[in-house]
Amino acid sequence: MKSWLELQVNKNPEKIFIQNNNRPYTYMDTAINVRSFANGMYRLGIRKTDRVLIDIPSSIELIELILSCFELGAIAIPISQKITDKDRKDMIDITKPKIILTNWNKKKMFFKAKIHVQFIEELSNSSSGCGIIDFNYKRNNNDICSIIFTSGSTSIPKPVQLTYENFEASCNSWNDFLNFKRNDQFLCCLPLSHIGGLAVIIRSLIFSFSVNLVNSFETEVIFKTMKKFPITIISLVPTMLKRIIDKKDGLEALKNIDHILLGGGPVSKKILQICIKEGLSIKKVYGMTETCSGIIGLDLIDEPNKISFAGRPLKNVAIWIEKNEIIISGPMVMKGYFNQRDAESVHNSHDIGWIDDDGFLFLEMRRKDMIISGGENINPKEIEDALYTISNFDDIAIFGKEDEEWGQKIIALIVPKNNKQKSINLKEHLHAKVAKHKIPKEFIFVDKIHRNEIGKLIYEKLNIS
Repeated sequence: MKSWLELQVNKNPEKIFIQNNNRPYTYMDTAINVRSFANGMYRLGIRKTDRVLIDIPSSIELIELILSCFELGAIAIPISQKITDKDRKDMIDITKPKIILTNWNKKKMFFKAKIHVQFIEELSNSSSGCGIIDFNYKRNNNDICSIIFTSGSTSIPKPVQLTYENFEASCNSWNDFLNFKRNDQFLCCLPLSHIGGLAVIIRSLIFSFSVNLVNSFETEVIFKTMKKFPITIISLVPTMLKRIIDKKDGLEALKNIDHILLGGGPVSKKILQICIKEGLSIKKVYGMTETCSGIIGLDLIDEPNKISFAGRPLKNVAIWIEKNEIIISGPMVMKGYFNQRDAESVHNSHDIGWIDDDGFLFLEMRRKDMIISGGENINPKEIEDALYTISNFDDIAIFGKEDEEWGQKIIALIVPKNNKQKSINLKEHLHAKVAKHKIPKEFIFVDKIHRNEIGKLIYEKLNIS
């Protein structure tokens, strides 16, 4: 089979594929650069099934390098730019890539690398021009095309192997959910090293809509892009949605968008109620790297009575509960973790939940977020929701800290909007909202809560003594 990019070049050569800042790139523009990068990689000996670790920021170049791997049948491994040096070393040791592609400014970082390091500023030169090379690779749906590391907010990131079939199946399920149109423009502000970002690019390649690539996960940049360009779809995490809503004219900007996809973690019921009241086209989604992005969806406008649920399975997704844990099956489920057994299209999320009589999934909590205090399992989202009803704080994080008496004691980190909020007797207000054993032992006001690129809490950066 032809590559996704080649199919689009044949059908829509002059259609805009990527809008990056004020510069548009057509499918043909992209194909020319991809061919140049692929030639360079081919001359460096990269072939089918070779693993290529790519350590550059989210950018048009990163997209082109990933697609160059696809042209060769190589396996693209884009990695986050916010990881530690240890994480980077672990990722390299685990996947043992044949080559590392990076920028000149990281030369010192890879000075002692035992693996060949190629700086992308020189990659096109290594192609000896853009003469035609027959790569002899035809896309096979069973082939692994990418390894994406999980976010690793609480543990070592896991290397997830995804095939062309995984992406095809996921994209088709999403199309059934959203009904993509050729004139759609999807604002992609999630990093391309994360499944939430990369999946948007693949959907565009398959369904011919354009992607507005934002290289910064900053509220002001995203907000200005929404106002300047004809954005019809955007994917946000709860913290980013709240920040945009809190901005002047933020609600008006969101009202112009056809689909606001909301995932990446628990969202406060208060925010969702505002979205319903204002008529925002919110689609809650639940998924993970292992399922090649979202596999559960909820249209909040159509199902406001299900506000607390994660949603229904998308097309060709099956879910069931075993010992309170959510099990997922479908053609979008990963091939498996690298160097581990085949997942055989079934994944135990280890998240806790249940399914109602209408087939809606209720997500109790992500397993890694659970707090066990005094022998009780505690969902931090319940406490966060209760605190948000007391006052409109900028951000809240609830977590458990090891404690000799309680096993874990509950800590509340709070980013206030103003000093007045610091004087609220939160413990007293919470007594009327949650059970006594769920009230945090400590309330700590901070200037910032450290979260990763997709808004999840980074536990090792909490800095609580």
